[in-house]
Amino acid sequence: MSQILKNFIFFLFSCFLIIRPAYSVNITGANTINSDSTAQQVYNADDTSLTITNSSTLSRTGQAPVNINEKDDGTLTINSGSSITATSHNTVQGKDQTGLTVTNSGTISSGGSKAINLLNAQDTTVTNNSGGIIKSNTNTVTLTENSGTGNNVTINNSGQIFSEAVSSGTTNNNAVKSEDDTNNMTLTNNVGGHIYNNNSSATALQQATVFIAAEDTATLTNSGTIENKAGPENWAIGLAGTGVTVTLKDKGKVIGKINSGGSGGHTIKLQHGAGQGYYYDITGSGSYTLQDLDGNPVVKGSAGSVGQGGNEMVDEELGYKSLSMKNSLARYNQSDEYLEREKGWGEITTSFLKREGDKNTLALDNEKIGIGANIFEPISNNKTLIFSFETSLQNISANHDIDKFSFLTGINFDEIGISDGINSEIYVLGGASFNKSERNILTNTTSTGLLDISDEYMSYEILIGNKLKFNNLLPDLSFNFGYSHTPSHEESKYYKWEERDVYNGSVALSNENQILKDKKKNLYFSWIADARTVIDDNVQVFYVNGTKGSYSQNNDLKTEFSLSAGLNFDYNFNNNNKFSIALEGLQTSQDTSGVQANLKYTNKF
Repeated sequence: MSQILKNFIFFLFSCFLIIRPAYSVNITGANTINSDSTAQQVYNADDTSLTITNSSTLSRTGQAPVNINEKDDGTLTINSGSSITATSHNTVQGKDQTGLTVTNSGTISSGGSKAINLLNAQDTTVTNNSGGIIKSNTNTVTLTENSGTGNNVTINNSGQIFSEAVSSGTTNNNAVKSEDDTNNMTLTNNVGGHIYNNNSSATALQQATVFIAAEDTATLTNSGTIENKAGPENWAIGLAGTGVTVTLKDKGKVIGKINSGGSGGHTIKLQHGAGQGYYYDITGSGSYTLQDLDGNPVVKGSAGSVGQGGNEMVDEELGYKSLSMKNSLARYNQSDEYLEREKGWGEITTSFLKREGDKNTLALDNEKIGIGANIFEPISNNKTLIFSFETSLQNISANHDIDKFSFLTGINFDEIGISDGINSEIYVLGGASFNKSERNILTNTTSTGLLDISDEYMSYEILIGNKLKFNNLLPDLSFNFGYSHTPSHEESKYYKWEERDVYNGSVALSNENQILKDKKKNLYFSWIADARTVIDDNVQVFYVNGTKGSYSQNNDLKTEFSLSAGLNFDYNFNNNNKFSIALEGLQTSQDTSGVQANLKYTNKF
């Protein structure tokens, strides 16, 4: 070998010795990087910590800019604005260790696979805070095992975890993956967290955004978004092994199918709130059970539920209509038109009702605002035609709105003598309501994770009331009956309803007490105490994407005690002009409160 060649080799070797420390640093204890660096950080003892801060970047051409190096109880912290990047694989090489804690508020990026590699890891926690990014080309965060069992790994995500490769072949491409030789993997995707990939391959393992498996137990909880950007026809969640529990909660979205594979025994829990509709497409041969943690009826054939909405409140609506009609009749009986029996009487009403929800009984939050008109037209001394109209908007919890137009017509018989001190009043009304329903459900079958569903249907009502009037200080006594029939109808997507009949009855005490009356002014106080109960109702049968389910109203919702009270004031400007105002309040045992106002100006020509 020539002397020149020997000198050249010696020069290269010397350069390697000099340059090498710049690419690899052994660290122990507490360490901080606060300026850009390319030196690989190799943990050289247990209980070693590293913090990347001051918007610094730790970058490496090749693999593993951070190598935990099989050391236990290590800590890695990336502050906001800072980053760790590798052009190749395993940006954070966390294999063969116990007790690693990774907290990311910046960026962990891999140009190849595995931004965080947890091979043979034990008791490891990865926290990706809001604003944090963990990304790679494929298989971004992985828990795998080549001997024994990977155990007790927790991932909490409030930022973004994603794999960037657009793929459809045989290469696995999961944003988060745990194999079925692991156990006790816990993945929590919090509100605001977004986990996604873009993979349309032919198998759930290769394609699923989150693939989670276990020897006997693992947990996935989603309140954020898990998305396969290749489209909702592809897989977002893949389950394998045994005993994986998935909880889909809050307003969290899943965009893409759910595949239940492995030997099964999985559990899918839903916790989106009482009344929230949802439909999740679930495929695969692995067995699973469904639980709705809010008590909604859940239908297996994939996983679906629908808030009962207006169906749950049919008997209450009947009761409130009856109560409103009794109040209107009481105002009519106090009017000059009633005494004269020559002209009709009418009023325009505005009303607002609000009910507080109760998860235990599946009573849904409900707000209703309505505008109506009641018209009374005498046809003889003791017979009056009644026409009642109302248009209303009902807002039900969990994204369900119902626009209604209702009308009732019938006849009132009054002054029916029973004895010297008692007479009776009877009304019979019948009518219909046109209902236009709009609801928003959670689903993994659309690119947004949401779906608007519409429905239009009719319902029919009959109201009968009998009021005994005592001509003394005793309050009046009423008996009332209501009937509703809703024919079968079908919503624009997924949900179909069979016909339903509801019968209810109530008993009420009421009275009007005069406070002031002279030629110009008339002020009186009115009240009604009403006790309502369902006499009979059939179970509501419904279908979710063709799979049959049923809903039976909780017994606590079948009875209601109501108290309505109001002030009614008339002012006569002269013989031809009169102003009237009525204000009524309502409170019930079903946590429903309401107010109704009537303003009226009469001009006699």
